[in-house]
Amino acid sequence: MADSRRIKKYADSIKRAVSEILEFKVTDPRKGFITVTKVKMSPDLRLASVYYTVLGGDEQKIKTAQALKNSKAFIKNELKPAVASRWLPDLRFFYDDTLENAQRIEMLLKKIENGSGSDEQN
Repeated sequence: MADSRRIKKYADSIKRAVSEILEFKVTDPRKGFITVTKVKMSPDLRLASVYYTVLGGDEQKIKTAQALKNSKAFIKNELKPAVASRWLPDLRFFYDDTLENAQRIEMLLKKIENGSGSDEQN
């Protein structure tokens, strides 16, 4: 079992390496402009959950998800020289909607502040 500092350091190195691989080595035209926002590691360091955002609308999100799914083995293979470990973690990609949720909450708070939120029901 790894300690939390080791897990964080390993997650940061995976994040940096995956970001570089996506930017410079993955040539799938569907990928769009991807930003890796965070990586969460399992306690045993065998699973990396990679969270990303992509510039564009819903159609681009779908295309990017397909490109990541198809490029997963390539990305993992490219991680080998970049990550010093006995084994490579399995990669799982998740769209990070934190920014969208924050914008939606900010918009709702502004509506409430302006008094226009009391008329709407969700």
